[in-house]
Amino acid sequence: MDPTRSILLALARHAQEARLRWNAERAAVRARGETPAHSETYAYYVQANLCLIAAIGAADLPADFRISDITLSRDPVAAAEQLRQVVFAYDPSGPIEAAHEAARLAYKAAFAEPVTAQELQYVDLIAGLSAPRRDKIVELAEERARHTEA
Repeated sequence: MDPTRSILLALARHAQEARLRWNAERAAVRARGETPAHSETYAYYVQANLCLIAAIGAADLPADFRISDITLSRDPVAAAEQLRQVVFAYDPSGPIEAAHEAARLAYKAAFAEPVTAQELQYVDLIAGLSAPRRDKIVELAEERARHTEA
């Protein structure tokens, strides 16, 4: 494998592992009944993705560049997503507090399920709002969820 492919795959694996760590942390926070907030793990996830996107852009890949039988998009963001789908990541986050492990695993399983058509409509509706309104709706949904679960 040439150096460009191996570097891009390594960066994609790193970004995917950062995503897994971030989701595991969110699951642990939810399992404890707390509201997730952006943390250092989230910042690390974003930074890993930005590094991957920057590397794809800097590599100036040809239009027919292929990795694992996939022709990468010319758009660095789309190519990064393609690469993240190809790599196998390792989730180093082990069990959290034993009392919350079942809830953490249930959260991770529910997070991995595909989005339904109705949920996708909600996503489109919320995505069309301005950032402050979107944040307010998410905050209100989190608050209601806390009160209904208690």
